[in-house]
Amino acid sequence: MRKFQGRTFFLAVMCIFSLIFTGCAEENNKEEVQIPDMDHITIMHVDAGKKEFAEYISQAQKDLNMQITVLEYPLNADSRQARVSSLLAAGDASVDVFSINDEMISEFKYAGYLEPLQEDVMNRQVAAAFPQDYLKQVVMADEQIYSAPYMMDVLCLWVNQEWLEEAGINDISTKDNFMKFLSYDWGKDRLAYGGSWEKTYAHNEIGEFINLFGGDFYDWHNPQTQAAVIFLKDMVEEGYTSENNLVDQYEQMNQKFIDGKYGMVFMYGSALNMYVDADVYGQDNIHLAPLPDLGSNTTFIATWQYALNKASQNKEAAKRFISYAISRKGSSLYAEKMNRMPAREDLIWEEDLQVTGYADMREYMKNVKLLARPMPANPMAFIAMQGELFQKYVTGELSLDSYCELMQQLVDDNLVH
Repeated sequence: MRKFQGRTFFLAVMCIFSLIFTGCAEENNKEEVQIPDMDHITIMHVDAGKKEFAEYISQAQKDLNMQITVLEYPLNADSRQARVSSLLAAGDASVDVFSINDEMISEFKYAGYLEPLQEDVMNRQVAAAFPQDYLKQVVMADEQIYSAPYMMDVLCLWVNQEWLEEAGINDISTKDNFMKFLSYDWGKDRLAYGGSWEKTYAHNEIGEFINLFGGDFYDWHNPQTQAAVIFLKDMVEEGYTSENNLVDQYEQMNQKFIDGKYGMVFMYGSALNMYVDADVYGQDNIHLAPLPDLGSNTTFIATWQYALNKASQNKEAAKRFISYAISRKGSSLYAEKMNRMPAREDLIWEEDLQVTGYADMREYMKNVKLLARPMPANPMAFIAMQGELFQKYVTGELSLDSYCELMQQLVDDNLVH
């Protein structure tokens, strides 16, 4: 019995030593495994606050093993651009990555605020996936790429199918049908065409009608350029649209379109989400319309892009995020979460993404020539001045000749062609 007790005591002691040794070994192993801190970046984004974007960021954080803080922008476009400009000019490193548009990059790429992306993020192979002319005209300066597009927007013509049926026409793709639609008697409180001609928004439609008429925005002595702006003024004088356009931005114009006060408008493709939410999108209601044959089947392209703050203290992590965001995987995820067109052309033509209206938009893009909007290094001031001159022309304060001369001077002073 004593012998058995002694053996038991010995085994117990050995077990205790074994447990102590094993615990120490595990503790030593824990000390030897160095777990690096997770990368953390801050981005300021136009989609901040949207549930779908939060889901996109959540997935990006998992895929990248990265913490991403998202900050909101001011809602107003002028305030938004001023906010980013002030942060960048001050060398503020609190934001690593900015979501920016064409107007922003046109200014910032010349100011020395942004980190070039061409060597790694937007190398030759990656850049080949995006519209080449657009990259050259908008995001490049001095052979460097300063931003990476993640979402594409195309300026489209939208029409209300109920109005087409009321006017007894199938579409407005021919000049005759387009004019029939405009001149139809729509009665009280309804107008064939709705515009957004507030001075900081008119730039898009002026340029678009110059495109349609086969004019040249850089040449205001060109007869087709002049014919385009004459047509815009004539629409007001003939009652096809209203002088109220001069105070409306996209928000007001779109609401009137949704409310059934306009039969057609020019608006970027991203407005589709607004029409879907208002339950007015569809082939029997508001939908895309082929451009009318007025001389040239051309429209504008724009994008939202990611730009890297040169003052960022987290450049490598920021580049990892941007590379992910513009990759096929990241682009597909964003497009499907946000219901928007990706900026990558290979995705547009090779993938059937789960995006409302995707097939319609692809068909639309097949049949138009896409151009980047003319943008100088001082885009907001240029756009506002252009809008002011246009408003003075429409209201009769300027003659056609005076208006065109002033526009030619504005273009010559600000744009290099």
